[in-house]
Amino acid sequence: MTSNLKTYDLTVNFLGYWFIGTGSEVGAYSDQLTQRDEKGFPYVPGKSLKGVFREAFRTAANSGWFDKFNRNGLESAEFANQLIQTIFGHDGTKDGFSDDELHAEGLIHFSSAVLPQSLKDRIDKEQQEFLFTTVQSTKINSDRGVAEEKSLRTVEVAVPMHLHAEVTLDPPYEKTGDTGLDLSAEELKEIAGIFAAVSSLVTEIGGKRRRGFGRCLWEMKEV
Repeated sequence: MTSNLKTYDLTVNFLGYWFIGTGSEVGAYSDQLTQRDEKGFPYVPGKSLKGVFREAFRTAANSGWFDKFNRNGLESAEFANQLIQTIFGHDGTKDGFSDDELHAEGLIHFSSAVLPQSLKDRIDKEQQEFLFTTVQSTKINSDRGVAEEKSLRTVEVAVPMHLHAEVTLDPPYEKTGDTGLDLSAEELKEIAGIFAAVSSLVTEIGGKRRRGFGRCLWEMKEV
C-alpha cells in the first residue's frame, strides 16, 4: 500500500467543557487532570476518536445505511459486525503475524485531535492556562439533602474549542479471511462517502459525559 484511499479533515467542535482523563492528580488543585500534549495543550487521542466514530458507525449500520453492500444476504446484525471488523479492525490477533495484525488494526486511522499549529504559536505559557479550568462536585445525602462529608471532588477540564484531526482510509487488503467482508476499492469508496453523515451522529466524547461534559459537533471533509 503506497497511498491512502481517502483522507479527511475532521473538526471536533466542543460546545462546552470536556475531559479526557489521565488518571493523575495534583494535590489540592485537582483530583483528576485532563490530557495535555508535550507542549501543555489539550488534545483528544486518536484511539478515543476512533472509538466514538466506531459506535456511530455501528448505529448507522444497524439502521440499514450500508445494506446495499450486503451482497451475500447476511442477517443485519452479522453484516454490521463484519463490516465494522473490516473497517475498524478487531480486538486481538490470531496465531502468528502477517495479515492478522493488519486486520486487527483495521482500514481506518485517526490522528489525535489538536489545536491548529498556527493558533498554538500565538499562545504563550501564561495564556495556555486559560484553556483549562476546574469544576467541583459533591455527593448529596438523599435523606438529609446535604453534602456528604469528604465527598468534594475537583476535576480539571478543557474549555470549549475547535480541534482538528486527520482521518485516513486505506485500500482494502487482498484477503480478509474470516475477519470481515471482502470489499472492493470502489465499494469502500462508496462507504467512505457516507462518513460525513456518520460523523454527525457523534454528539459527545471523553469522560464525565453523564454530567454533561464532552458535548460536541463533528465535521468531516474530504481532503
